[in-house]
Amino acid sequence: IYRRTEVFIANREEAQKISGYTGKDIKKLLDKINGLGPKTAVITDGKEGAYIKESGEYWFMPPYPDARPPRERTGAGDAFSATFISALAWGLDTRTALRWAPINSMSVVQYIGARTGLLTKQKLEQYLVKAPASYKPKKI
Repeated sequence: IYRRTEVFIANREEAQKISGYTGKDIKKLLDKINGLGPKTAVITDGKEGAYIKESGEYWFMPPYPDARPPRERTGAGDAFSATFISALAWGLDTRTALRWAPINSMSVVQYIGARTGLLTKQKLEQYLVKAPASYKPKKI
């Protein structure tokens, strides 16, 4: 199934279980997942951010800067994944999708439950407008 996968998204622990790689090197972990067949591998790492390997390039995306502490983390990964894929469905490139996804995760963790706090496209774009210049994927 991985060979037929366009985009693979998992958190670090899930990716380690699937790949069998338990080391700390995120590039090696992305390589292991990518080696299973997905064209694009995305690994989330909670409050540490997210990583992507696509077309042989590695990128890091920091979390959306927000001073409010999370209320509950349920649904953060689902919000990230759904938003990333939605951005691609809108015709955006993966690095733009990588900017969108943490925003919905940040919003969902402000509430209890997995769906409360999900943002509309319009509200998400408002966060992007307010984001600092440093809020962008960084090549690693």
